[in-house]
Amino acid sequence: MPKYFFDPRQIEGDTVTIDGSTAHHILHVLRKTTGDNVTLCDSAGTDYTATINATKKAQITFALVDARPCKTEPSTHIVLYQSLPKGDKMELIIQKCVELGVYKVVPVMASNCVARIKDSVKKAERYQAIAESAAGQSMRGIVPLVSPPMTLEEAAKQMDTGGQTLVAHEQEQCLSLVDALTPAKTINIWIGPEGGFTTQEISTLKAHGATPVSLGPRILRTETAAIASVSLISQIGSANI
Repeated sequence: MPKYFFDPRQIEGDTVTIDGSTAHHILHVLRKTTGDNVTLCDSAGTDYTATINATKKAQITFALVDARPCKTEPSTHIVLYQSLPKGDKMELIIQKCVELGVYKVVPVMASNCVARIKDSVKKAERYQAIAESAAGQSMRGIVPLVSPPMTLEEAAKQMDTGGQTLVAHEQEQCLSLVDALTPAKTINIWIGPEGGFTTQEISTLKAHGATPVSLGPRILRTETAAIASVSLISQIGSANI
């Protein structure tokens, strides 16, 4: 059964009230009722066993029975800078990378991106809802943030350079992502669009501390590259901490 998230500021004593789509799903999809237990998470790494005390049409008041640290979070904060792909592939990337342990996703409008976002606010809300659903399904301890889409230059300027920054680059023949990984609390991974990053974009990222890495001898689709990279970093990067 998935867990459900709430803002820790909603806690009043030993109870918390949840409404909206989350309450609707618990009441009308799972058909939970008074006395039933569910798992709640405060979005900051603490899980609760919660008992339904009272319900309304789209509102539930829970009694928080116990609290425990969530043990599913990687020790490394993986930040995925994902160039916008065609169609609805971005939704797949967000869903799967959240399941794999990504900490944050930054949609990037690179030069070779075919996709263009008309309503970035609405799209960001859609992406965030997908991240929350995937976080609940995979029993995460946080809901990874999906930022509004931004240009490569904007994303590079706001990037946390205190950790390690890698960029998947098909022209890199020597240094693999696995060999490049070093112990770091934050690892930024940049994935290009279907047409790849331009030479100028690679230069820009290198100027911001990025190291080009290879994902192997085969050319991967952008969604495959993202999922494979996050999976490797989650397993190997966290083990190196």
